[in-house]
Amino acid sequence: MKSVTKIKLTTGALLFLGVTLFQAQPAQAKISKNSFVVTKQTIKTTNSKKQVKITIPKNTPLQVGGVKTIAGKKYVYTDVERLSYNLRKPLLSSKATSTISRWLPATKATFKQIEKPVYLDYYAAQSDGKRSLKKVKTETGNLWKGYIVPADYASQTNTRIRVTTDGYLEYYENSPYIFKVSPQPTTSVKVQSATHPTSSGKTILNFKTDVAQLPFVKLSQNHYQLTIQGTSYGNVTVIPNDEDVQKVLTSWVSRINKEDWFEINSVSNFK
Repeated sequence: MKSVTKIKLTTGALLFLGVTLFQAQPAQAKISKNSFVVTKQTIKTTNSKKQVKITIPKNTPLQVGGVKTIAGKKYVYTDVERLSYNLRKPLLSSKATSTISRWLPATKATFKQIEKPVYLDYYAAQSDGKRSLKKVKTETGNLWKGYIVPADYASQTNTRIRVTTDGYLEYYENSPYIFKVSPQPTTSVKVQSATHPTSSGKTILNFKTDVAQLPFVKLSQNHYQLTIQGTSYGNVTVIPNDEDVQKVLTSWVSRINKEDWFEINSVSNFK
């Protein structure tokens, strides 16, 4: 039977233990892993295994998943799973075993480098995938309803929300914690604009319509707002227990209208 150690930790305690849940996201000076670009033309490609066709429209923001240089020319790929449903839909095919795109030429005609979109400021997107000893950062922007990762999370489902890289808020009523490709969301709305007031910890998202299941604030006709409030604490889940440590997950807690939501932001495997 699995058990779990649950430890409420403040930011200071986490830093003392060498666990960083959040870090400032500096602007990237050049196109590199986890930096952001916007497409300057429609891109027609496939996933990395050439199993399904993928079309990425002009003016689509992308996060760079990896970079390589061949004969002086730079190439990048992106994780298509993190894009909105209509763009990632081909990945739901039973043929697809990879969610990343093929290597794409990083030319000025194809991409323009941009700063991280403000609507993604509720999580440390540019830390995703970073490794330190046995720890891997998992900054994917998925927020799960509740306060802490359950011990048996791998076999459980929960309510999940996220903002895709191309700016759609997606709500999933009953999502498994472990998934390869997000299915069609229960509902989805386009972010029209966003702000992140300095030092407030808030990411304020503006929409033309709301999501009935979430506590949107109606400001006027066709103007709805949702605020994701960062907090100064997080949690650590030890699996299966603190006497037999096989896996450690850290989760960063945010609040939406006083309700807790957590992001699994790192995983450490010890066995």
